Amino acid sequence: MPFPNDLLEQAYHLASREPKRPKQASLRRAVSTAYYALFHLLSSETAKNWRRPAERSTLARMFEHGSMARVCFRKCDELNTYFETRPAEGRELTVLRHILLIASTFVRMRQYRELADYDSSAKWTRTDALEKIQSVDAAFKSWDAVRDEHEAQNFLVTLLLRSEER
Repeated sequence: MPFPNDLLEQAYHLASREPKRPKQASLRRAVSTAYYALFHLLSSETAKNWRRPAERSTLARMFEHGSMARVCFRKCDELNTYFETRPAEGRELTVLRHILLIASTFVRMRQYRELADYDSSAKWTRTDALEKIQSVDAAFKSWDAVRDEHEAQNFLVTLLLRSEER
């Protein structure tokens, strides 16, 4: 997954570009780029499951940011409700915690990306930007930990669902 990793690396670079007085443009682009790193991680991981490599890029273009965010938001609600039942510790619970981290990071980062890209009144600090980038980095690590699990693969497929706005 070189492209998502490259985007994440680029986000760190942008956030650290000006050592003393970071420009708002650099910090905003860093946050936006971190979001796109996670978006492309999830879409490319889903597309990898398609048997025919020639059509994978077409499949990856089918993802919609808003639909993915709604699916992730619902997944967070579903998992938080499940966790309230105090399920037994074990591999399944660990996997679900990783999926929750990924889904909740996606929801938050989409909001931050919109703020960074469209709200010129918002002022960003390097600390703010790096905190957001590190959360995406943690989501990447969570994905690496669970990518081969059934629940993780099922989560990917649900990201293609399109539903009406609520």
